[in-house]
Amino acid sequence: MRLIAQSCNQLDPNACWQDAGSQTIASCRIFSLSEIQRESPHSHAKGSFYRIVCPEWINVIPFTTPAAGLELLAVEQFRHGVDMASLEIPGGACDTGETPLDAAKRELLEETGFATDNWISLGSCSSNPAIISNRCHFFLALDCVPVRDLALDPAEELRVWAMPYSEWKAKLESGEVHHALMYAAFHRLYLSEAWPPLQQQINHLSNRPAITHE
Repeated sequence: MRLIAQSCNQLDPNACWQDAGSQTIASCRIFSLSEIQRESPHSHAKGSFYRIVCPEWINVIPFTTPAAGLELLAVEQFRHGVDMASLEIPGGACDTGETPLDAAKRELLEETGFATDNWISLGSCSSNPAIISNRCHFFLALDCVPVRDLALDPAEELRVWAMPYSEWKAKLESGEVHHALMYAAFHRLYLSEAWPPLQQQINHLSNRPAITHE
């Protein structure tokens, strides 16, 4: 990288700002909102910042077995933040004391009724580092098979879809899939060592020209 500008001399973005007090503004089942007073270690300027503290999140990219067509499993539900339906891969929040992998296995089973022992970690990303404290962890789940009925929360309503990867890819490209973390999850997949062999399987089963990502 080549530095072309900075707001002050000897700026170190890793230097922590000094806390000057905080208060919890709101707290609910899925997050708490805090207002934090902090002072810059460089200019000593002071400001109020808002931080949403959440548990870790997970998203699962689940594929059925090749014998079942190597289809991608997706869920569709109404999302109250945007007041519209959202087509997504299974996901959710880690329960207290739960590892991201355990949460991924639980969410996949609850939301789709499918399970597998073939799990690959795809890494994680900061959900929104400007205001949210957590990270979202991504997993690839291969050879998924149906094992039970859905087990949803009382106010949780969704549809489960199975589709060829090419159909999901088209929905990503068209914007029909509009959840930002879906794009992050699949970008992590494309960067992983698991993608080339999976891509070969997908192309072999579809009997179509190779799918590439520029």
